[in-house]
This record gives sequence, structure tokens and C-alpha cells, in this order.
Amino acid sequence: MVSMMKLSFSSRFHSAALVSMVAIGMTDGLGAESWYKWRGPAGDGIAIAKVPQSGDWPEDALEVLWKNSVGIGFSSPVVQDGRVFLSGNQNDRDTIFCLDADSGKMVWKHTYASEKWPNLYDGGPNASATIDGDEVFGLGRHGHLFCFAADDGKILWQVDLHQDLGLAKPSWGFTSAPLVAGDLLYLNAGSHGLALEKKTGKVRWRTGSGDGAYATPEPIQLGGKEALVVFGPASCSAVRAKDGKLLWEVPWKTKYKVNAAQPIIRDDRMFLSSAYGFGSALLAIDAGGAKEVWRNKAMENHFNTCVLLDGYLYGVSGTTADKCLLKCISWDTGETQWEEKGVGMGSLVAAGKHLVVLSDRGELIFAEASPSGFEPAYRSQILGGKCWTPPAISGGRVYARNAKGDVVAVNLP
Repeated sequence: MVSMMKLSFSSRFHSAALVSMVAIGMTDGLGAESWYKWRGPAGDGIAIAKVPQSGDWPEDALEVLWKNSVGIGFSSPVVQDGRVFLSGNQNDRDTIFCLDADSGKMVWKHTYASEKWPNLYDGGPNASATIDGDEVFGLGRHGHLFCFAADDGKILWQVDLHQDLGLAKPSWGFTSAPLVAGDLLYLNAGSHGLALEKKTGKVRWRTGSGDGAYATPEPIQLGGKEALVVFGPASCSAVRAKDGKLLWEVPWKTKYKVNAAQPIIRDDRMFLSSAYGFGSALLAIDAGGAKEVWRNKAMENHFNTCVLLDGYLYGVSGTTADKCLLKCISWDTGETQWEEKGVGMGSLVAAGKHLVVLSDRGELIFAEASPSGFEPAYRSQILGGKCWTPPAISGGRVYARNAKGDVVAVNLP
């Protein structure tokens, strides 16, 4: 079986080869590809899983296989080898949970003191865990970084990014998921990113002590060299992966320094999007820098990222629930294809060519991805409360959570 976690940068960059390798070898104990990191195996929010044809959906709601509670937070589930990992906060204590994917029962957990830190919203941990073989990496909002043994939760090493390394806390805390590539663990922390040895937690390189932002570092190739795109609080930069050397930087100064949606990179193009009236841009990138292709306000991603399918971007635009729109825009031109009300500040991923939308009220919506319009094939209420976190898809199931910590697994027909 191919181990996707051991692939080099050049093997995993947004390519058809990557998708094929996922389909062939990245399987978990449930018979489908793992969702072992933020935004799935290819980092694009797209699962290989198929969804039913329009006539094959059940007449009633989807079966909820199990339900559990993990505490307040927004970390997205990650799934591999029959285990689900996510975190939450209760009584100013964060807990990282490992749950059995079949039953939802706890396999192990680790709890530590950590202020909930609401700051204009519910608070709790935001960063998704990252699974790498037999190890799991988890990051709390205050900078507590752990490497656990995946099977039993033994702490292999831990580092406090704020206390031990002196890195400034971003305004809403450390929220980006760790990125594993080769023998390094990369984080959006410090001025332009941070690299640690994944086996020891020792610093390999750092780029200053300034506050980072909220998107996970994105691996790319620039001029045939391994690099990272780091979306910071006031700019988007590219750094050399081996030593953190700054290659170029594009100003991106948004209100409240909220640059949270993941950069989307395809070939030599990069899409950036931020909210609060800022908008989006498509940039042509190479080793020498980034040049604007188009810029407009058609898509304003707040904290949830678009998915790119067949030349079109699908995502939630806006910052106020009753004014947010689910939209489709052209990758090449930025032109709006359609927009729909009703999902609030929800999120979406994709399964094959289908959008899988989770509204901010917990309704799961399936629709074929098409620039011609949004026509839901099926809807099912799977959660209540505030649902801002993108679901995960693995093994014929959708795993989802709400802000207060209710977690469900639902079976796809």
C-alpha cells in the first residue's frame, strides 16, 4: 500500500497523479481513502467517495451511526485506520480525543489546562489534527503542540509555541493545522512560518516571532524547488521549505487581520480570498514572485475555504449568517456563475463531482457541482446548533460536528 504521508513535496502537488495514488493506496480500515489531515488526503477538500444517484437517496433522513460530545471548539474531524481525532474545550481544559470510527466510543484522550478564549465567538480549539503514520499532531489555540502515538495517545513530545519558542499568539490564537512533509512539521506560526523536526519537535528553522495567521502552510514547487505558501495576517508569502528563506511576499492587508481561508493552488495559479469586504484574487506565481490575473469581490471567504472542481470555485461568501451566500465563480475570470441563500456561515467539501454542504444549522446538502446552478439532490438534518466546521468524508461516512461539541457519523446510502 502506498503511504501518502511519506511522499515528497513534488509527489503531492495538486496533480492527477496524486488523485490516482489516493484512489489506489490511501485506504483506511473502512475500505476507502483516509481523511487524515485538514481538507482531506489531497488537501483540496475533495474525497474520492461516490454519492448516490438522484433516485437512490432514502426517503427519510440519513442514518446517524453514532453521536458523541467533545466540548466547545471548531476542529474538523480527521479519520484513519478506524479512528477519528478531534478536540474541544470544557471548563477551560482542552481535550484531544481519539474515537472509534465504528462506534464513536473513546479510545483515548489527553486533557490539559487551556482557557476557552471566546473572543467574539464560542472559543475552544480550532486547529484540526494531522495524522502521519503511527503519529498524530495536535495544536491548541494557545500554542500547545503535541505529538501523540496514534494507537494509545502516549505523548512522544510536546512544545509550547508561545511559552517555549516566544512566538506571538495570533488575535484568534493558533488555529492552522500542522502540515507534515518529509521529516518536517510545518506551522503557520511566526512571521512567515515555522518548521520543526517531526520526530523530536526541535526547531529546524523559524522566520521571526511575529504573529502568524490561520491557514495551513501550502506546499508547492517553485523553480523546481520545494517551497511553502504561508498566508499571514497582512501578506501571502512563499518561503523555501528547507530553511524558511523568504522568496517573495504579496501584501494582503485585510480587516482584523483575518486571512483564514486556505490558498488554492493549481499549476502556476493561486487563489486567495478574504472577507470583510476584501474579496479575492487569482495570481500567477513562479519562483520570481506573484502577478495578479484578476481581482474582485465576487467571493469573500471568511474562514471556510472553497473547493475547485473543473475550473469553478464553490464556496461560502460573507461574514453575517443571514447575508452569506453559497456561490460559484469561474477560476479563470472570477465571474459569478450563481449564488444561493440559505446555508448561512456553513462549509462545504466535495465527494467526486458532488458538493457536500453543511449549513450553519446542521443540514447536510448534496448537489452535483455545476456552474449552471445549485440544485440539491438530497437534504438531511444531522446536527443542531452552530455548525461552522467542514465535515470529513471517509469509508462511506460523513463525520461532522457543531460548536458545542456534538459529533456525529452518518452513513451514506
